[in-house]
Amino acid sequence: MPQLVQPIPPDLAAMLAAGLAQANATHAIMREDFGFIESVDGRTIGGITASISFGVLFIGNIWVAPDHRGQGLGQTLMAAAEAHGRERDAKTACVDTLSTQAPEFYRGLGYHEFGRVGGATTKGPVDRIWFRKTL
Repeated sequence: MPQLVQPIPPDLAAMLAAGLAQANATHAIMREDFGFIESVDGRTIGGITASISFGVLFIGNIWVAPDHRGQGLGQTLMAAAEAHGRERDAKTACVDTLSTQAPEFYRGLGYHEFGRVGGATTKGPVDRIWFRKTL
């Protein structure tokens, strides 16, 4: 029976990622992880993480500090990730979000829904939604 590990220790996460990267390399599946941050006066006010694998840009996390939202920083971060993806020959971008988070944000950037799974929280129903965009 597998042993539950919670939270995941950083060294375990690194070991699993390295093992997967080694296995993928034997099949010529390469992955490039990257991110962008925006700072003001030495304080990070936003950032995005992403990866590129087999010609697809996968958006990981995007965050903007509450006092800087609504000023276009999220769009700027997405544009930077997409541009980096294009430079690395990614043809498609994918991202997932929750129905309680930012589906309209991604639609406004030209992303189209291609999958949805319903779920629930203690506060009510919530869907996980997957989006894609041709780069």
